[in-house]
Amino acid sequence: MPYLSWLEGSQFMRHAIQEACRVGRDPLVCDLARPTQAELSRIHAHIDRIGGIWWVRDLDSANGTFLNGQPLNHPQGNALQDGDELVMGGWHLTFTDGFPGLDGTTFAERVGDLFQEVGPEPAQAMVLVRSIELLQRSTEKLLQQVDFDAMVKGLLNESLLLLNGDRGFLVMKTEEGGWRTAHRVGDVQEGIGLSRSVLDYVAQEQTAVMSNQPLADPRFGGVSLVELHRGSLLCAPMVDEGEIHGALYLDRESEGRPFSRFDLAVFQAFVRLGSMTIRQATLIRRALSQAEQQGELLRLRTERQREFDRHGELLAAMAAPLRRIQSWSEVLPESTGEAIRSQLEQLTTLLEHGSREGHTDDPPMAGRPLPMDSLQEELIRRWESLLRLRKARLRVAEAPHASVWIAGGPLVAALAGLVEPLLMQLQEGSAVSTRWDQERGTWILRMALPAGLQAPIPDPWTKRMLQDAGVRWHWADQTLDLFLPESPGTMPEEPARPLLGLVSDELNLLGLFQTVAEAGDLMLHPLEQEPPPPPLPKFRFLVVDVRGIRDPEGCIRAYRHHPSFATTPILVVRCSEEETPRLIEAGATDWLAEGFRWEALHHRLQVLRGHTELQQRALATERLESFRQMAGTLKHEINNPLAIISMQVEMLQRKYPEEVKLAKIGEMVDRIQALVQVLQKMRDTSTEDYADGSSILKLG
Repeated sequence: MPYLSWLEGSQFMRHAIQEACRVGRDPLVCDLARPTQAELSRIHAHIDRIGGIWWVRDLDSANGTFLNGQPLNHPQGNALQDGDELVMGGWHLTFTDGFPGLDGTTFAERVGDLFQEVGPEPAQAMVLVRSIELLQRSTEKLLQQVDFDAMVKGLLNESLLLLNGDRGFLVMKTEEGGWRTAHRVGDVQEGIGLSRSVLDYVAQEQTAVMSNQPLADPRFGGVSLVELHRGSLLCAPMVDEGEIHGALYLDRESEGRPFSRFDLAVFQAFVRLGSMTIRQATLIRRALSQAEQQGELLRLRTERQREFDRHGELLAAMAAPLRRIQSWSEVLPESTGEAIRSQLEQLTTLLEHGSREGHTDDPPMAGRPLPMDSLQEELIRRWESLLRLRKARLRVAEAPHASVWIAGGPLVAALAGLVEPLLMQLQEGSAVSTRWDQERGTWILRMALPAGLQAPIPDPWTKRMLQDAGVRWHWADQTLDLFLPESPGTMPEEPARPLLGLVSDELNLLGLFQTVAEAGDLMLHPLEQEPPPPPLPKFRFLVVDVRGIRDPEGCIRAYRHHPSFATTPILVVRCSEEETPRLIEAGATDWLAEGFRWEALHHRLQVLRGHTELQQRALATERLESFRQMAGTLKHEINNPLAIISMQVEMLQRKYPEEVKLAKIGEMVDRIQALVQVLQKMRDTSTEDYADGSSILKLG
């Protein structure tokens, strides 16, 4: 950052030029003003940066502005260089690229490389050779480190040994513009050293600094004794791709051990080498992580193709036995043969559908309208064979002259997979009836079945095919209701996939977690370290990357206290065993150490999912049992006084038969007794299950 400096009496004055600057007499319009200077114009000169170079332009035609003794006569202005002298009236200013007035011995910055700072004396040459040797050894030690954290700590340890410091701090820049201490070594005491003013100056000026009298250093704005001491310090920025992301800070506690300008050059060179080494290690780690993910993806694709090939071979092998069984069924008795042929037809449909699944090149099946009489005819043809085998009757209502919308897939086979297990439970002589109803754009096929049948439990394939076809079902009062959409507009909305939240600043982890999310039928949703405000959708899991955020414990606590994440399992990854107890105490559910593989992460999420479902079921069972116990208690507590009231009302009615109010009281007593019977049903009635996994108490 450039400065303008001048003397006012014996006091040395400075002004930092951060942007375009106007110089003159009027303080209301000028960034740098001197009202007491009568020779100055209201706005005397203008200094601005153009194309990376600072220019000065004269705005006073009478008195003028002089640069190094020469008047500014160019209309666009003149370029400024470090050390240029500007004269405006009686005001003499010096332009410098950096902080002005540093003596290079007590205070220094912007030093050159080692060869520029070393003197011609033989002793200085020996110091240079020794320093280069120490730099080489320290850099070799850094390069020998494999772990990233060990490399970062090694950078601080080696710099402390290299320059014989008492304390050292490695600080990193935060997103908010502050600083956080990543590592510290030496005689570190709480509240001593590590001045934020020094760090802010280094980041602002982007230069390494040396100060042998920190309390009197004009660059740091007169910081307090709490921040600094009377010793000496060195501080250098760590730059990555033109941006400062951290700084190295060393100091010596006693006043009699100052640093030299050459020490600052050595320190600056070492921090540059260390920053480059850490950056290369980071890039290599990212490249290895990406290569591992690519290899894992290739392995999974190969394994999937191998499984698909084995799946196809198995289905092809099943086709021949099915054809032979179908030919043998032709000689069986009529009812038995027809039932077996119907089931073989079902198996053939499943076989053909299984052979098509997995072909990614096949276009998706388009939806189509299907006449209801055709659908009913196909279903009845399949079901009648089973009913005759069970010696049961089927009463069918006429299908309406309308159509239902079929989204695709083997709908008839899926409906058979849902209904036929029920038909196989029928007793001889029982009857089944069907009828059609319509409700809000949906046709409902209602099947009334005899008492004693268990609720249908479709297999996963049948459940998925029904969902893909847009068909819902409900079982209640020995009636199976099949809800079929009338048009594409009445298709049920596809349920949103559960969310997998990820808190991490490491972009190279997104690919890995995207693969894990897809394998678990989840949707990956990156989150910030601070949870967003409610309301939020339901998250099935939350993963917190310990190495990818600043404050893992605070992050976990914040999410655990968030209403949307109060019961969400939180998995922390890339954490050490030492950190685990604190993270679990903060609210984490489980953890994975650094270097985890795809399979470990996927398996851990599946285990957490199973635990969560068991906890939810146990909680629901506990609540239901508590509700039943409460219903029983209420029934008992209400029945006793109600019996006394009923008896007293009955006696009064006998004594005063014409009293209307007593009859009204008796009606209210009967009403309360009916409500008590409802409480009894709450205790005794079993739950009724629905297709979506929910259950209710059936009271009537």
